[in-house]
Amino acid sequence: MEEKPIKKQQDLTWLENLQKNSWEPEVIISGIILAFLFVIPSRFFELSVMLIQDFGLEYVPANLVFVYFSTIISFFKIFLVSHLILRFLWAGMLGISYAFPDGVKKENLFKTSQNIEYKHPTHYLVKLEEWCSMAYGFPISVAVPLFFITAYLVVLIGVYLIFDLDFQVIYVVFMVSLLVFAIAGLAFKKSALKDFIGGSMNGTVSAIYQSNLGKWTFVTYSGILLVLSFPLIYIDTRGFSQFQNEVNLDDSDYAWPQEAWYFENYNTKGMRFGRAWTQSNQIASSHMVLNIAVYDRDSRSLDRLNELLRGEQDTLPWKEVKGIGQLYRVYLNDSLLQDLDWTPFTSGMTGQKALSTSLSLEELPEGKNEIRVEKLIYLSPFLGVGDELRHRQKWARFVFLKVDD
Repeated sequence: MEEKPIKKQQDLTWLENLQKNSWEPEVIISGIILAFLFVIPSRFFELSVMLIQDFGLEYVPANLVFVYFSTIISFFKIFLVSHLILRFLWAGMLGISYAFPDGVKKENLFKTSQNIEYKHPTHYLVKLEEWCSMAYGFPISVAVPLFFITAYLVVLIGVYLIFDLDFQVIYVVFMVSLLVFAIAGLAFKKSALKDFIGGSMNGTVSAIYQSNLGKWTFVTYSGILLVLSFPLIYIDTRGFSQFQNEVNLDDSDYAWPQEAWYFENYNTKGMRFGRAWTQSNQIASSHMVLNIAVYDRDSRSLDRLNELLRGEQDTLPWKEVKGIGQLYRVYLNDSLLQDLDWTPFTSGMTGQKALSTSLSLEELPEGKNEIRVEKLIYLSPFLGVGDELRHRQKWARFVFLKVDD
């Protein structure tokens, strides 16, 4: 019987020592995770592009998934950086409290400053320790819900790709499931599932924050972190719009072509190309190799696209599309290039599937020249709209220089 109180006292002592020294694992864990999080966004960018080009995922769900993961990553980046800043301040106050154990000596100050009531450094040290320790439990309250939401999204995307469904089907399923979950939460105020979620580690941590800090403090803190993460989200998602295969380029991207999108020698990171590209913006030979990025959904949509083409009354310059190469019309300085011979290949630089053709430049004068690509697009149905064809006249454009051999 005497062993139990001793064991309990040992556990309490161990716990107290662990709490006092929690800063060590906090700093180590924060540093490792933060370094990992700064690498992940580029990988999610590549994964999202691969899902669009190689597996036929439409741009809208791919963009939503990418923004979702970018938001989570950016959110935790801000959280971990702010935590490390607090620990930096804590370390500074710890050093000050050790170097100057007596705190402020008023008699050594200027007279104008001697009337101020100064707190001892340990006051701020303890406060910072409380804030750091309190804040570090915050991820627990959001990690579990994010895990289940992420798992649900992965399942939906998997079903969407495996069964080649329209995005509208997955969208309706997702919205209905959210509605059912919300109604069930309101209708069944007392249920075993609700008790289980509330009594879990995640629910307990959330309740601790709300009951000790206030009902809205937790929400406000989350909102501040989310707002601060917006610039990081913008940086992560910048350039993703070029993979929106169904639309024209933005006016700014059309008027000011980005060289990294069109020329291999400027694509130093080896990122996938979204539309058309060639080796360099300076051509010294009599031929240019033009490459076009392949999107898997284009080949899946050919049958429906040809059905709609047969119903068109000379409103489009296409009559029948026998292969995805015929979806494109290439212009060299506003002159349409006829009967291009497209060759499928896999790029050794980016690993993406593409079509390649050789353009003759023998009669082309030296100096600035322009390549423009138009494309016939099939818009998938979505909630009563779509299921129609569009002629995208500003699908891709770049300028190159022909120079002497």
